Amino acid sequence: MKELILASASPRRKEILDSLGVLFSVEISNFDESSITEKDPVKRCILTARGKAESLFKTLPQNEDAQKLILAADTLVFAENTPFPNEKIIFGKPKNEKEAEMMLKSHSGSVHFVVSAICLLDCKTGQINEKHSVSKVFFKKLSDKEISAYLKTDEWKDAAGAYKIQGKASFFIEKIEGSYTGIVGLPVRELYEILNKTEFRIL
Repeated sequence: MKELILASASPRRKEILDSLGVLFSVEISNFDESSITEKDPVKRCILTARGKAESLFKTLPQNEDAQKLILAADTLVFAENTPFPNEKIIFGKPKNEKEAEMMLKSHSGSVHFVVSAICLLDCKTGQINEKHSVSKVFFKKLSDKEISAYLKTDEWKDAAGAYKIQGKASFFIEKIEGSYTGIVGLPVRELYEILNKTEFRIL
């Protein structure tokens, strides 16, 4: 039986795996995400997830990794409503409250996209399987009062796009198109598909 290692410190990803009854351990990857310079948000997300998996793999003792699968993921938010054709604005995790406020104002009354990529690395064979989801999120028009109140919740911290859909930001979302779990940070259908290609059984 393969052992699954989640290469993420994200409590949301851990909660999703726990809710599915998946047995796993957690080991944090120290991959430098700033090393990815790809401009396309989907490609960037995929490369970052892969980088996290490969970075952790290099740190594992060679004689102990044969039965291990490393699962890494990355999530980012992007918008297409820019003045330049084919250009996208990428929203990472805000560095401070002011940056979070700017992101929320950008989301207000508009549509943005959330991409979540997952990478599964088989430590025995070195084989990599990757999947991703792209979801569409429709925000209602936010008042300055609502933005200020949300910032005080601190939910924006450590959240791509400055909000968490599973928290109080759900008050602001009119609808989504795509994967809810992908927006949270770990697309479950895609996870099921790549795990089914291995000896690790999720169902």
